[in-house]
Amino acid sequence: MVMFKQVFACLGYLCLWSSGASAETPVNPPDSLSAARIVAMARDRAPEVLLAQTRVLEARGRLAGARVWLQENPVIEGVANVDRRFERRTELELTVPIELGFHRSRRVGAARAEVQREEYLATDAGRRAIGVALTAYYRVLHAEQRLALARERQTLADELQRTAAEKVRAGDAARIDLNVAEIELSRAESEALSEEHQVARARVELAGVLGLPSVAGLLVAGELADQSFLGSALADTNAIERPDVLAAESEVEAAASEAALARTALLPDLFLRWNYGHEDGEAIERRGLALSVPLFNHGQGERGLARARRERARVELGSRRAQASAEVEGARASYLAALSAVHQLEIRGIPRALETETMAQDSYRAGKMDLLGVLVVRREALETRREYLDRLLEAALSAIDVAVATSAFR
Repeated sequence: MVMFKQVFACLGYLCLWSSGASAETPVNPPDSLSAARIVAMARDRAPEVLLAQTRVLEARGRLAGARVWLQENPVIEGVANVDRRFERRTELELTVPIELGFHRSRRVGAARAEVQREEYLATDAGRRAIGVALTAYYRVLHAEQRLALARERQTLADELQRTAAEKVRAGDAARIDLNVAEIELSRAESEALSEEHQVARARVELAGVLGLPSVAGLLVAGELADQSFLGSALADTNAIERPDVLAAESEVEAAASEAALARTALLPDLFLRWNYGHEDGEAIERRGLALSVPLFNHGQGERGLARARRERARVELGSRRAQASAEVEGARASYLAALSAVHQLEIRGIPRALETETMAQDSYRAGKMDLLGVLVVRREALETRREYLDRLLEAALSAIDVAVATSAFR
């Protein structure tokens, strides 16, 4: 955990080199989408979270049904007629099922375990939805900063085209320089339009994972290099068991309760009987018990299914625990490698690229470098800055993977 705090400390000043970074921390307007607001919105309104919550309600409804004292209602049968001698004959029969106590307790235990499982699954849906939403959020930031870089290239290409035109008019450069400069300007304009397309696609993806019809009127606030929000989430992570693992444990409990309930089919069912009628003008009342004999069907199928479900739940629990452990280990290793990649470019690549690009531009104006040399230097510098933005995105996504694998957002 100390290592995570140290490696995140180096990200605090990365925004100095990213495109569009501000010297002052902006105050997000109320309608802006920050990382913290993305987490809150994903937890409350992501489609998969809402669906998981409805399954919790369904499980609670089944629990309410399991808590009923008798699963079968009393049955009343009655007939009345008048015979040839005009004597009234009436017969009534009341059958009340008597359910032994352990039937209900085992049924309620299975339903309660299913409710707990669905609640854990709803929490797990929120965990995964937050990861998907944050991934979409940082992809929007990445696309917007690539767009800013493309527009910067377009501005520089326009300036370079004007400089080349002046040199051609003054006789200090050949016509080919102006052609090359115009080609560069055309490519820069095309790249800016292409990056606008990527921004639009990223925003549509963000709207989809948040369950919004559109994010066109919302400002996606934040800087790709500023990943302090992710750093604080990882720094506060405690050793807890993931909700998907807890849901698998609840499934084992529910399967065990169902197996116990299936074994009760070996016992006979008991019914209270009450008969009342008229015969020869006299009232007759009888009381007694009825007993079902589980001779042919004594729950063979139910017990077999319950045993299979219990075994499946145990296998799934072991697999889920192993998968969770592997995900945490792999995500942490990937995250540390991604941070190292960012650090390498941040220390040497970006400062040198910015310095070299400025020097090449000044050299061309002074006539110390030809246009083709300037374009080669500029393209290398731009590619370095694009790679830096890509490495920042990889670091952010790796941090999200660690946070999701360790249930940091809860």
